Amino acid sequence: MKCEIIRRISQGTLGNEINEQANNRTEIKQDNPMEKKQINLVIKNVVVKDEEDYLVKTIGAFGLWQAVCSIAVLFTRVVALWNMMAIAFLTPVTDFECVEFSNNVTLVVKSHTCYDTCLRYNYSSTIGKTVIEEFGLICQDAWLASFTQSILMLGMLLGVAVFGWISDRFGRRVALILSILVNAVFMVAMAFSPNLLIYCIIRLVIGVGTGGALIICVVYVLEITGKQHREVAGACCLVPDGIAEASLAGFAYFTSGWQGYTLSYGVATCIILLLIIFVPESPRWLVSNGKVDEAIKVVTRAAIRNKLDTTNIKADITKAAEDMKLLDRDAVKTTYLDFFKTKKICLLTLIVFIIWFCLGVCFYGIYQYVTIIGSNPYITTVILGLVQLPLCPVGIVLNKSFGRKISTIGTTCVIGSAMIILIFIPEGHWVGTMLGVIGFANANIAFAISYIYVSELLPTPLRNMGYGMSSGGAKIGAMIAPFIANLTPRWMPSLLFGIAPFIAALCCLLLPETKGQNLKDTLEK
Repeated sequence: MKCEIIRRISQGTLGNEINEQANNRTEIKQDNPMEKKQINLVIKNVVVKDEEDYLVKTIGAFGLWQAVCSIAVLFTRVVALWNMMAIAFLTPVTDFECVEFSNNVTLVVKSHTCYDTCLRYNYSSTIGKTVIEEFGLICQDAWLASFTQSILMLGMLLGVAVFGWISDRFGRRVALILSILVNAVFMVAMAFSPNLLIYCIIRLVIGVGTGGALIICVVYVLEITGKQHREVAGACCLVPDGIAEASLAGFAYFTSGWQGYTLSYGVATCIILLLIIFVPESPRWLVSNGKVDEAIKVVTRAAIRNKLDTTNIKADITKAAEDMKLLDRDAVKTTYLDFFKTKKICLLTLIVFIIWFCLGVCFYGIYQYVTIIGSNPYITTVILGLVQLPLCPVGIVLNKSFGRKISTIGTTCVIGSAMIILIFIPEGHWVGTMLGVIGFANANIAFAISYIYVSELLPTPLRNMGYGMSSGGAKIGAMIAPFIANLTPRWMPSLLFGIAPFIAALCCLLLPETKGQNLKDTLEK
């Protein structure tokens, strides 16, 4: 039966028979239910194949048009990382000393010490005036410095959901422009915050915009890239992360205090917004939402830029749109409740969530912790940023050579070992910085591996939502990370950052290896 269907596909006759088969659904069901199931499965596979390949057929797998659009769109990820990692220079180690006591009391004053009778403190930091000094985040209010980062991560949790919906409903381009607009306006406004409450509210809104910018750019790049180059394109999407983090040291070095620092990368975001306005809509989104005429215009311009023939573009795009309408009729509708319908998928979801939670704690926590204990925050930040550039290819090599499970366990164990050893290194020593870089680098690699691992562990109907839940675990870990990084004594953060990755490694032992296996397309009973 399947061979006969495939023969008709090759002859181009199946498309004319689909409607006839649809009209005879009742008859097929009565005659042979298994035959109906096989026909629908093959039809769906054919349609999906066409939907995946029609852009490659019209504009190529990757060309000048894709390169220009990808570079422009990935600047939005730079904005997201500026906001996520700016904490290193917003609330760095800030020394304080009491300079005025009540009732003219005279005491031997110790630096970094709180006094109940102190009326005024003097502050000093390597980058000038910090948020800690601006809002007096010391003594009983010291926890609020970490809270300002956690509130950003909370906003990101909301932003992933809000802008994910906007992206699917109104388009990738609209969501990108709106997310960067929110970032640009409120990043500039943050520099003029009159009090801590307004500062935190603005940080929350910035987090919402950041959550959108962080995920939509990756989706856009993968949608315009052919499957031949999708693995490399996915890895390259992480390259802006390192560039963004390294550039923060430049913003901090050439500006005075937290306000000038914030304003500088806020203005840079406004420039990026002007660039994003000229990015076209994703042609895949246009086709899947029935905007065929607009898609034809975008694809035609792309084909011309890639120096390809435009003769059959209209026919190819129209056929792809018609095929997807057929597919949508039988599409499987899933919800988040499907993650808890069977014991197997529920356990798998919980394990993945814990692993990403631990990775979120380590990635964001180690970054902040190393900038605190490092001998020079500017040099340390540049190193932590630039070290990420060669890590994406490393993740690809590890995945292909050792598989997902062993690679994840190996990288997490390296993180844990480096952070445990760091407990015994004096603060400010270059060896401590080196161990921190090793831990941070492996956390980055572990994330790169996990992106592929999750896609292979979860079935197609739950894959996108699974990424959302995994990302939620990472963001919750990121909310906790600043509090861990600022714990005293200084060996305590190292200990916790050492324990978390070993927990992730133990959880990974419960997962199957997925290297070389086909992606799951159905929900298992």
